Amino acid sequence: MNRQSGRRSLGFLVACLLLLVPAGCVTKTTVVPAVAGPVEPPPAVNAPFKPPSPLGPIFAPGEVRELVPGGAIDWSGKAVRARGAGVLDPGNSNRDVARQMAERAATVVARRNLFEIVKGVRVDSDTRVHDLMASYDSVYRRIEVVVKGARLHGPARYDSVAGIVEVEMECDLYGESGVEGAVAPLPAAAPQPEENAAADLSPAAQEFLSHYSALVLDGASAGLKPALFPKLYDDGALLLDPQELVDAGTPGAHTVQYVGEFDRILGRPDLGQPLTLRVREAHGKSGSDAVLGRADAGLLREMPAVLEFLLGRGRIIIKTTL
Repeated sequence: MNRQSGRRSLGFLVACLLLLVPAGCVTKTTVVPAVAGPVEPPPAVNAPFKPPSPLGPIFAPGEVRELVPGGAIDWSGKAVRARGAGVLDPGNSNRDVARQMAERAATVVARRNLFEIVKGVRVDSDTRVHDLMASYDSVYRRIEVVVKGARLHGPARYDSVAGIVEVEMECDLYGESGVEGAVAPLPAAAPQPEENAAADLSPAAQEFLSHYSALVLDGASAGLKPALFPKLYDDGALLLDPQELVDAGTPGAHTVQYVGEFDRILGRPDLGQPLTLRVREAHGKSGSDAVLGRADAGLLREMPAVLEFLLGRGRIIIKTTL
């Protein structure tokens, strides 16, 4: 075979080999560098622990409203409201003066109704405000001050045909100037919440709060009733009593947030990742104490400081209906 014919045969052989390569096959060779040992993960960044911050107002007026004669206890709106009506004097020719007098009369009636409604507010599962008023003159006097300081809820409504003026008055359920302050006043020198309060929490508590930013309790199916200071139980063991925190002058809020639906709350970006548990049953004379199952309560049983921390930042939320 001469040199020219040999080159033709080699070219023919290469062409045949190329035809055997499937279409789309990658023929580029990738060089993988040798690894001397196991690959180490990047070093972890020891970021400072950031606990959940106080939850902003989540008032949803009317969602959990206890209707009573003459008004309502709006647990979700955190207020007590009462209506009153005054009749215009038909013998007064000055209609403006007659209307003003009727409005003042309506305000007196509304305050009287408000006083009666406040007396029926549940303080805890066994006590209502009227129980404390009957036992302590100081509570009676403070409730009178709360009612006298009530404010108008919306403008007065004037029915010119019937000759009636209606008003609605309201006072706060919580706070120093509300019903809470009247039945369980804080010490005069109560400390204020500290931003670095989480620094005193145990490592286990900090670990819990790094996963869960709030506690959400579904008490609707258990028939849980709202109260100023609801207790939280693990079967027979007490997990949390907000009243004890008030008596001890512990900094922070001491109230839960009552809601009728979770949708608007769980959709809030500042809520974070909540731990949602179902209330197994309601205990107490008025059914306002929440009892958790042992499996659910297991996460909270050994960490009372976590519950206190979440309560002080408005991050214990209870769903209930009335």
